[in-house]
Amino acid sequence: MDGLLRIGFGPLLVLIAVLAGVLYAALYLGRGAGPSRRVILSFLIRVFLPIAILLGLPLVLLGQVVALEERLWQALIAGLVIATGWLATAIFAEIERAARKAERTRDFHKALYAEVLNTREALWGKGQAEDQGQALLERMEHDPTFTPFIPREQHDRVFTAQLEHIDVLPRQTIDVVVAFYSQVAAIAALVEDMRGERFQQLDQPRRIAMVEDYLELRHRTFVMGRNLLLTINAYAEGGAAKAEALSKQINNPVVDRTGPAGRGRD
Repeated sequence: MDGLLRIGFGPLLVLIAVLAGVLYAALYLGRGAGPSRRVILSFLIRVFLPIAILLGLPLVLLGQVVALEERLWQALIAGLVIATGWLATAIFAEIERAARKAERTRDFHKALYAEVLNTREALWGKGQAEDQGQALLERMEHDPTFTPFIPREQHDRVFTAQLEHIDVLPRQTIDVVVAFYSQVAAIAALVEDMRGERFQQLDQPRRIAMVEDYLELRHRTFVMGRNLLLTINAYAEGGAAKAEALSKQINNPVVDRTGPAGRGRD
C-alpha cells in the first residue's frame, strides 16, 4: 500500500484506465469477444469466486491477526499465474471452436440458400406456375375425363445430406429451415398420392380439390422459402440480433389468399 501511495494517484488512475481499456477490448471488441466473455465469466463464477470465498477470504482475515509467511504469498502468486495461463488457453480454445462453428454455419447457410433459391424457381418461377396451374384447373373442369400427370420433384438434397450437422445452425434460422423443408416433404407426399391409382379413381371434383391443395401448398412453400432467404441474409449481415428481429415479423408465413393457389407474385 505504501508503494502505491508513493506512485501517486495520477499515474495510478492512468494505469487503471489502461487496464480497463484492455479488458474492455478483450471482452467486447473483435471476433473473439463473445467466446472470451463466456470463458472469463465461467472462470469467475465456477473457479475464482469459490476459491476466493473458501481460501482467499480466510487468509485475508488470518493475515489481519498473524503475520503470514512470505512463502505462502509466493505460492498464492504462483497459483494466480497458473490460473491465468489456464484461462488464456481456455479462451483461445473457445475462440477457435467458435470460429470453426461460425465457418460451418456460413457454409451450411450458403448451401441452403442456393438450394432454396432453386426450389423457389422450380415451385413458382416468375409467376408462370400461377398461369399454368389455373390453366390446368380450367382443363380439368371442362374435361371430366382428364387426369393430370404430376411429376416427382426433389428439392431437399442439400438439406438431407447435411441433416446430421443441423446443430450448427443458430436458433434464428433453424426454425424456418425445418418449417420450409417440412413443406417440401409435404409436397412430395401429396405428389405420391396424386400419382397413385386411388387418385385416378376419384371423381373429377375431388381431383380438382386435390390439385388446388397442391398448387396452394407449392405457393405457400414458395413464400416460406422467401422468408428463409431473408432470415439467412439477416443473420449474415447482422448476426443473431437482426435475424431474431426479422423472425418476429415473419413468425407465421404470410400467404396471399386471392385464389386457390394464393395468386400472389413474391
